[in-house]
Amino acid sequence: MHAISKLEEKKIRVQLSLNEEELGRLSVMLPHCIMQKEIIGDDEEITPRISLVKSNFRALKNRFLLRKGKELVSVHCNEIAYFYSKNKLSYLKTFNGRSFLVRMSLEEIEECLSPEQFFRASRQVITCHDAVQKVLLWFNGNLKVELAPKEIDHVIVSRLKANHFREWMGE
Repeated sequence: MHAISKLEEKKIRVQLSLNEEELGRLSVMLPHCIMQKEIIGDDEEITPRISLVKSNFRALKNRFLLRKGKELVSVHCNEIAYFYSKNKLSYLKTFNGRSFLVRMSLEEIEECLSPEQFFRASRQVITCHDAVQKVLLWFNGNLKVELAPKEIDHVIVSRLKANHFREWMGE
C-alpha cells in the first residue's frame, strides 16, 4: 500500500494504490469519506487508485470512560441523556439518573459526538433526542426545552439556533 497525504485548510487528501481486498477494508473503516476510484493502465495491468477527501475529519466516540471514585465506568452514548456545564465543570447525565464528571470541556465533547444524536442547545447543555421531554415556544423566538432526567430546570435555545433545533428534532 502506498500513501501520499497532504493537509489543506482542514481537509485531508490521501492517494492510495490498493488491491480490491484492501479497497474493501478501507471503505468499511472510513465510510464517511468521499471515494473516487479510477483505473489506470491497460487491460492486462489495472491499478485501482482511490482519493479520499474528508473535511473536518474527527473520530466520533461510541462510549466515554469516566471515573466515579476509584472506579472507571464505561458509558455508551445510547445511555447518555445530556451533558451539562455547572461551575465551570462538565457533567454527563444518564437516562437512569446517574451523573458523572467529564474531564473535557463541552466544546471538546461536542467535537466527538454524532450531530445526528446530540445537539448543542445552549452554552451549558448538549442534549440527546430522547432526553427532550417538552419544547415550548418562548419569548423573542427562543425555545424552552425541558429535559429528563431532571438535573437542570430548563434549557433556553436561542432564536439563532431555534430553527436548526427544530430541524434536528424532526420538524
